[in-house]
Amino acid sequence: MFDNDVRSSIRAKIRPFPRVATYPTGWAGQRTFEQIYDDLIPSFNRLLRYYRNHELDIPDLIAHAFMRLWMDISADISMLAAVDKGGALKLLLNRTNPQLYRKFYRREMYLEDIATRSGDPDDFIIDGFDHSHIIGHATYAEAIELRVDIEKVITEMAEKYMDSLPHLAALYYITTEVGPDDAAAIAGRSGTKKCWWLTSVVKPMREELCEKLELFKPRQETWRDRHLAGVEAPLLRLVARYEAEGNLRMAATVQSMGAYESCKTLVERLGLSKYTIHMLRRNAHKELNRVYGCAIQ
Repeated sequence: MFDNDVRSSIRAKIRPFPRVATYPTGWAGQRTFEQIYDDLIPSFNRLLRYYRNHELDIPDLIAHAFMRLWMDISADISMLAAVDKGGALKLLLNRTNPQLYRKFYRREMYLEDIATRSGDPDDFIIDGFDHSHIIGHATYAEAIELRVDIEKVITEMAEKYMDSLPHLAALYYITTEVGPDDAAAIAGRSGTKKCWWLTSVVKPMREELCEKLELFKPRQETWRDRHLAGVEAPLLRLVARYEAEGNLRMAATVQSMGAYESCKTLVERLGLSKYTIHMLRRNAHKELNRVYGCAIQ
């Protein structure tokens, strides 16, 4: 009786082997290799072009990298469990081995050498049959992939915010040429509520859309960035110039900003109105950006 119970318990725990293998990932849980490929291929394609790999090699590099990734995760199924998409892309890039294709598959040969060993060079280049690569096709394919990515992300966000009219109107406003007034009216946030809708709904939606598409706006460097990095000479020279001119207010304002003091502290020290302090700080910001060689903020 006991043996039968043990056998039944063991049989109950047996599960059929899955017909399609799945692997744990850090960005979407269990995924088949086909789904992993679909998740990574758009960004991986763009990365290979960003690193200026030859267009002719990119299909081979993609196939080579995914083949090696499949071999590695087959040996260690938890390989992707702790990495996000960015980490998975790094693993793929490490498996492309572009030097192999540059060294062995595209060796330069002079036509004179070919002719010496093999006859007439014209035999190797026949009009209409030479293998020419059309760069325009790659540009078109990349544009199509980007459009597919955009449509996919818009669909995902629309499904996510299906029950929120203000968010759907924000998505409509971001992705079309509709004006802010009309979009706010659709969202039911016209009039005095439009500013709140633009800052509290539209701005986060735009940031989320850029994050999903991996589009990040470069941030301009300011004088604060360079000052925090240890570059103090321009600020000290500006303070010395104001002191030499007898403009003690601006000298004190620049010193206060260099020490990252608040407006309230400067108001109490100089005994001036908050309006005057704001004006002094605004002028100091412009002058500091100028002497540090940064764009005016």
